[in-house]
This record gives sequence, structure tokens and C-alpha cells, in this order.
Amino acid sequence: MNTISRYLVVLLLTVAPFGLAAQNNVLLERLYDTFASNCIALDCTYSIESDVVPVKGQCKIEFQDTSYKMKGSGLEIFCDGASVWILDAGVMEAVIEPVSDDSHTYMSNPALLFRDMDQMFSVSGSSSAGSVMRYRLSAQKPCGVRTAVLDIDTDAVLQKAEFTMDNDCVIKIDVKSVAVMPKQENSAFTPGKISSEWVVTDLR
Repeated sequence: MNTISRYLVVLLLTVAPFGLAAQNNVLLERLYDTFASNCIALDCTYSIESDVVPVKGQCKIEFQDTSYKMKGSGLEIFCDGASVWILDAGVMEAVIEPVSDDSHTYMSNPALLFRDMDQMFSVSGSSSAGSVMRYRLSAQKPCGVRTAVLDIDTDAVLQKAEFTMDNDCVIKIDVKSVAVMPKQENSAFTPGKISSEWVVTDLR
């Protein structure tokens, strides 16, 4: 479940710059401008189709710049851009890891994917259906996500997304609500003091 939560953070951060050039990418540009200038809160449902048992769930995520926090699938994940905290309240365990700059660690440290998205993806096509513009994206270098499809409405709000991973797993996300807020202090993306009753594994 830890890996699934990491995947979801990556995918929700994939709505970032994509080497935009064509005129019909204006909604994608507006979406990125909003995400780049504010703190964003998303409430989503998701489904994961793979060779193993299908998974469905719901999660909430807030992010800004290279920091994020997520709650879903029984876990809370925090990242302040330097460290990642993974908290499982059910078993009172926490794992703390460093954020790496290795290009092969995008799936385990999704803040890097958000930071480097202009280098990672390009728009391979787009089409419109009513009030929704659909963008098809292709990865330009290995990052764990092979292709993506984003549905964005005329207000430049992300509605749905579908991602095909390098392992052929398909993840579908339905965004229920989006809140745009002023940027927060970076301390908001840390869990604060962890109780001494918890088992903490610090890998930094």
C-alpha cells in the first residue's frame, strides 16, 4: 500500500509544465500556472488495474513547489522537499527517508517529478469533447510513468486523469474537488513531533 500511495502522489503532481508550445495547450498552461503559484488541495478517488488484485480508494493531497502531504489508504505522507515521512497510524510506525536527486527515484520521491516535469513529459496530442479538453502526454525519459491522459475543463480545472506505468499498470484518477490556497510555511509539510510510542525508522 505504501507503493500505491507513492504512485498516487506522483500522478497527482504530474499536472505540471510539459514543454508547452501549441496554441490549444492554453488550458494546460493555465492549470500549471495555478499549480505553480499556489498551494493546491485535491480530493480524489482512484482505481488501479494491474496483474494483481485491483485496488480502489480515496485520497487527499496538498502540494506546493517541491513539498506535499497526502492522506489515504491508511497512510499519511509528508515531504518538505528534503525529507519524506511515511506514517501508518494503524500500527504506529513511521519511516523517514531523504529526498534524492537521482533521476531514477521519481517514483519514490515524487516532489522531484513535479520539479522536473518540463524535462520529463511532452504533449503528444489533444482533443476536445464538450467543455473538456483532453491532453495526451508522453514521457521523454524514464520516470515510472510511460503515458498520461488529462481531462481539463474550460476553467482550467483538472477533472480526470489516466496513467500507464512502465510496468503496464493503469491508474485512473477522478478529481472530486480542487482548492487553491496561498502558499504555506514549509513546516506545514512535516508531521511535527512524532510520539515516543511510535516505532520510527530514520533512513536519512
